[in-house]
Amino acid sequence: MTRDGRTSGSVSVSLASGMRELVGAEVLVVDKDPKVQKGMTQLLSSASLHVSCEADPEAALALAQRKFFSVAIVDLDTPVPSAGLDTIARLKEISPTTMVVMLTPRKAFDESVRAIRAGAVDIVWKSPEQVEHLLDRVMDAAGRSVGKREVDSILREVRDTYDDFLKRFMDAERRALDAAGGVSVVGVDEVRVLVVAPDAVLHGALVSAAASGFSFDLAHSGGEALDRCSTVPYQIAIVSETLPDLPGSMVVRSIRTQSRETLVLRFTGPGPGGRVELVETSRAIPVVDPFTAPQQLADRLDELAQAFRAKSRERRYAQAFRERHYDFLRRFVELKLKIDRQLGGSGG
Repeated sequence: MTRDGRTSGSVSVSLASGMRELVGAEVLVVDKDPKVQKGMTQLLSSASLHVSCEADPEAALALAQRKFFSVAIVDLDTPVPSAGLDTIARLKEISPTTMVVMLTPRKAFDESVRAIRAGAVDIVWKSPEQVEHLLDRVMDAAGRSVGKREVDSILREVRDTYDDFLKRFMDAERRALDAAGGVSVVGVDEVRVLVVAPDAVLHGALVSAAASGFSFDLAHSGGEALDRCSTVPYQIAIVSETLPDLPGSMVVRSIRTQSRETLVLRFTGPGPGGRVELVETSRAIPVVDPFTAPQQLADRLDELAQAFRAKSRERRYAQAFRERHYDFLRRFVELKLKIDRQLGGSGG
């Protein structure tokens, strides 16, 4: 009977089960001494672990980039005294979930502290009397590595399942709203377009070429454009990259901040090297490239108006969903952040 009340038989079964889980676990040994490599291979292979030995830390790190190791045993003095500390730190950058055990030929407090800070989970004195202890520490580290990877795998699956559930939930809510009459998208019977450019060339061309259902305003400067956007709800804003007072990129950002639903385009040209891009939060989508004639943009206005309506409708769906399920969304976001932090801390 053991101290925790289990019989010796149950302990043996538990240990055997743990050993089965670790069969085939990969162990990387970084040591310049061929005798140590041979001894490590024999010791760890007897525990059904797969062993890879490298005398060169650079070769070991390259191997760790191609293959996952549950445990790495790093000699403090390979290839030169204290060089193992750098090897440990770089190895943890490559493979954060690998458990690192440092071998040291001397008992040095400062080096031990630095090894722990670099990412080592254990430090074993390099001595024949420590062989059994080393095997115990490697088996323990391998078990922790396997368990950590299993937990991270489950967390990733939970995160992906939650994301899929939220998407399906929102789609179901959208269908329910559509069945009840949908959401209203107001104020788009006439699409209001603001052209921000130092001259009236593009504005005049769009007014002449555009189909009915559009109205156009012209702002000659960035300041004038921002003043107009603060009082008039524009569906589309077309901003030149070259303005007399403000950088075009600043005006684009400001308009997007003032009106989340406005489609904001920036342009150079028309002419050689001209282009038109739709600016989104994390990217710019080419609309006309190359942009050589105003008619090219006029031909895309109907498509841009449809894109605005779709964007506006999606925002209203999202707003309705938030209003109906605020508490659920709050809990969902909190849980997802916890999962992301856990996975981020383990390199997931």
